[in-house]
Amino acid sequence: MKNGYSKTIIYSVTIAGVILFSAVCWHSVEEIHYLKSFFPRQFSVQDAYYAAGVELMKVLIIGLPIGLIIFVCLYLLRHGNMDKK
Repeated sequence: MKNGYSKTIIYSVTIAGVILFSAVCWHSVEEIHYLKSFFPRQFSVQDAYYAAGVELMKVLIIGLPIGLIIFVCLYLLRHGNMDKK
């Protein structure tokens, strides 16, 4: 594999990871808004607090592998010897 191709792949994986992580975060925020609109009178501040905690755990569980992949790609871009033969 040539150096230009591997750099392009690493850039693509990094950008895809950022987009995927952003989508996961956006989905969590939208889910809390959905719950708030679905149960308008019964959804208290305490319920919103607990729902945010559950969504945070979901984001962390899904986001940790994505973040790890992003950080590995960034490390390879920074410290990789892709320009040398």
